[in-house]
Amino acid sequence: MDATPPPPVENHPSTPDGDFLPLPDAPVAPTSSARVVFGALGGVAFGAGLTFGGIEAAEALAIDWRALFPEGAGVGRWLIGALLLLVAFWLQVLLHEAGHALAGLAGGLRPLAFGVGPLRLERAGDGWRFRWGGGVAGISGFAALLPPADGSPSRGVQAAYLLGGVIANAVVAGLALWALTASPPEVSRGLLVALAATGLFLAVVNLIPFGSGGWLSDGAGLLSLWRQPGLAFASITLQQVLQASMDGVRPRDWPAALLPADDAPFGEYGDPALDTGIAVMRLSRAFDAGDAVRAEAAARFLHATWPTTSAPLRPDVAATLAVHCLLVHQDLVAVRAWRERMVGSLLDMGCHEAWLDAEIAWGDGDVAQARAKLDEAVAALPRVHDAGTRTVVAEHLEAFRARLAAHESAIFPPLH
Repeated sequence: MDATPPPPVENHPSTPDGDFLPLPDAPVAPTSSARVVFGALGGVAFGAGLTFGGIEAAEALAIDWRALFPEGAGVGRWLIGALLLLVAFWLQVLLHEAGHALAGLAGGLRPLAFGVGPLRLERAGDGWRFRWGGGVAGISGFAALLPPADGSPSRGVQAAYLLGGVIANAVVAGLALWALTASPPEVSRGLLVALAATGLFLAVVNLIPFGSGGWLSDGAGLLSLWRQPGLAFASITLQQVLQASMDGVRPRDWPAALLPADDAPFGEYGDPALDTGIAVMRLSRAFDAGDAVRAEAAARFLHATWPTTSAPLRPDVAATLAVHCLLVHQDLVAVRAWRERMVGSLLDMGCHEAWLDAEIAWGDGDVAQARAKLDEAVAALPRVHDAGTRTVVAEHLEAFRARLAAHESAIFPPLH
């Protein structure tokens, strides 16, 4: 039983204006009439193509639809066609990500996480685990693999990794078309047609350079590799830093050869995703090294660019800024605001979420909740995907546990 809760953390702002409270999102630019027209035409073409594919898949079954649907053979045919397309589409998404994975592994990349729809397969400290991660805006699946921390960046390996998914879709579509010419059993003809249609569709669409919800298509990635090699090598180097952390190297000990100069300007590449990733890396390193000045500079860059940060990066940026506001500024108002923006992360952030919830409860004077959330964070610690971060977080959790123990000792002094 807790007799006297600790005083709440003083909710002073980081500056007189509360600079570290999240800024509102940038207003969405109005869409030009030409883009609206072309978007509508593209949607019509897409719908027509899938409709035709679904009907053809259903027709390929050579079933007497009137016997199955006496009241409406046409409607039944449409329903069966839609179902076949849905099954084939998700099979092709799974094969697409498997193609990325196989091509990446063949090139020496190391797996981190895979996702198809809301399903996740992630590598954590206690091994691989499945979880239900929820949908990710802009994509239907992903395969995250990292280059070795001590390897040489290779555009060829990255190109093969990007092409792996497209090749997998195209190969399966080709095999399905070939099987259709070999007089397969009637029961399989509909699925083969659907696999051929969705496979060719995904292969072509993924080769078109475009962005969706902050993600780049495979074609956009290939175009960047060819036209902007500097950006490509910087991105690969950033991935190598993450792999070093996966290998157990804590941020302050990351290889100097992979890091930007301490006086390098923020935003130097002009690519929002890359510049944000580098700033998160610099903040983590500076904070772990006890360099408050450089940590503050990185945090202010991330805060200033928050309104235009893409959706996939927002949970990680929010977590980084929440920890900064907690440990550097002791600003509980900002911590709470950033904690609310950590929802929807690509990888499991349960440990960080519980840790911040514990700190917020402690600041609010709710010791019982703080203890419960601390236990939750400790239980989730093995799920932190990289060992370097896991080491740092474990130290903070241990320090928090010591604070709780000191508080309880003050309330219930030992008997002598």
